[in-house]
Amino acid sequence: PLHLQQRATRSSTSSFHFGKFKLRRNRFRSTDLDPRRMALEWVVLGYAAAAEAIMIVLLTMPGLDGLRKGLVAVTRNLLKPFLSIVPFCLFLLMDIYWKYETMPSCDGDSCTPSEHLRHQKSMMKSQRNAILIAAALVFYWILFSVTHLVVKIEQLNQRVERLKNKD
Repeated sequence: PLHLQQRATRSSTSSFHFGKFKLRRNRFRSTDLDPRRMALEWVVLGYAAAAEAIMIVLLTMPGLDGLRKGLVAVTRNLLKPFLSIVPFCLFLLMDIYWKYETMPSCDGDSCTPSEHLRHQKSMMKSQRNAILIAAALVFYWILFSVTHLVVKIEQLNQRVERLKNKD
């Protein structure tokens, strides 16, 4: 058939023509700053940091005394699994460093405007990811500290109650 004999031709808009059909290719899709296109490891880290932040807010929010015992129990049980965030963040930090060291530089007039834009987007993505790593680590540290403080406060309150009942 005629359509099988036709060769694919490339136009200047970086698309391919196959007979009547035109396939477009997006070169910069992987460097998009859209959070919906983040790699899986960054999505997992973002959800873990969000879960840590929510637990911190719930543990420190006044007026939740009835729920606090259950929240403390759940949080204490989740602290050990969430500890895996620390080596995961270190691995991702090394990944950012490796990408930064092996990234071709785009100084002066040595690159085209599209290459310069790609370089800037890549740098912004790396900075966003570094902030996400820092947030996850800080939230874990705060969650660990707040959980232990809440447990100590509960123990002290129980001790005060026992001393009051003794008298």
